[in-house]
Amino acid sequence: MTNGFEQLKDMVLAEVLRVPAGGVKPRDLEQKLAADHGFSAFTVREAVKNLVAEGELVYTYRDPCNYVELAPVTPHHAARPMEVVLDARGNPWICDAGSIPSPELTGESCWSCGEVPFTRDD
Repeated sequence: MTNGFEQLKDMVLAEVLRVPAGGVKPRDLEQKLAADHGFSAFTVREAVKNLVAEGELVYTYRDPCNYVELAPVTPHHAARPMEVVLDARGNPWICDAGSIPSPELTGESCWSCGEVPFTRDD
């Protein structure tokens, strides 16, 4: 027997599956499940966060909206290992794993996170 939160997570997955490719806006998902089943927006949001943490769903961003989509069956792997490094001001940079970047984090092995487009919030 599953508890109510697990049932809500199943409903979230069913709603995301029902929508054509491209995902669903989280707010639309919250409103639909609130209207149809009486869940609060906060509870639906927590279920979505839980499913993202479990790897079932991913957040994507297509200007100007965020979407929730099913996670890829075969996850994308970077062409080469990367790691996040913080500069002296605490700004994140993406660097080749194992590289020894200059103190300024500039050069061919590091890129400012502001220069790199992301589609997932891992």
